[in-house]
Amino acid sequence: MIVCICNNVNSQTIKEKLNEGVTTIQGIRSETGATGCCGKCQFKVNALIQDHIPALNSSKRVAQGS
Repeated sequence: MIVCICNNVNSQTIKEKLNEGVTTIQGIRSETGATGCCGKCQFKVNALIQDHIPALNSSKRVAQGS
């Protein structure tokens, strides 16, 4: 799904960056260009970040043996 029409950034690209440890809107903007033009996609990018954080935390717990 295209998240940022201005810079043609899709959700998969953003998810890949999240998995690499980029977990802020500023970081996503720097890495992908999303949210860098009109800003209409900022809410979508933020939702992807918020959805990713619990998954990231639970995968860390599993890796640590908790």
